[in-house]
Amino acid sequence: MESQRRRVLVEVARHLHRIGSANDAEDHHYEEEAERMRDEACAALRGLLEEHPFLSDLLPKLRWELDTRHILGFGWSQLLDTLEMHLSDVDEREHR
Repeated sequence: MESQRRRVLVEVARHLHRIGSANDAEDHHYEEEAERMRDEACAALRGLLEEHPFLSDLLPKLRWELDTRHILGFGWSQLLDTLEMHLSDVDEREHR
């Protein structure tokens, strides 16, 4: 169970990083690529929320972040900080 949970959390982290990368792409004037990256990452995150209900408990603001698009500004990094804390907890439990 913990390994599956960790796999899901790593996938969420990957999509959050992708939003951050999209922001970098936009800063370098790759607006269309940035928008595509954001759209794909947000769609994937919505899918993960539906497929893995524990994410709503673990990251209660994720759905709000997606619905309001706050995730595209600073929300992605705030969620990533929270997620990395949870990943650390999962790793610690696996190594006991």
